Amino acid sequence: MMIGRSAVLRTTKQVAARRLQSTAGTPKMHKAKDCWQELEKTRAPKDHDDLHLVFHPPYNFAVTTSFVIGIAAAGWGLMAFGSAHQQYKQGYWK
Repeated sequence: MMIGRSAVLRTTKQVAARRLQSTAGTPKMHKAKDCWQELEKTRAPKDHDDLHLVFHPPYNFAVTTSFVIGIAAAGWGLMAFGSAHQQYKQGYWK
């Protein structure tokens, strides 16, 4: 069943007429860009830690290396255990 051309035009006009009667006001403007200098004045001065936003060394090489290897081994172990568990559960391994 096709909609007649006049029905489509009538519906389009009704939608457009409703939209024109909207009571919404004009969009609000973002004013922070105008106040940026004042905002910068209220902040503490930037030091070396603010320029590099990452964790700072010195790190103990042995501790970090063992931590990373431990996390990788734990992930591998969990996947191996999960796979073996499924194999036993489904009867492929006895």
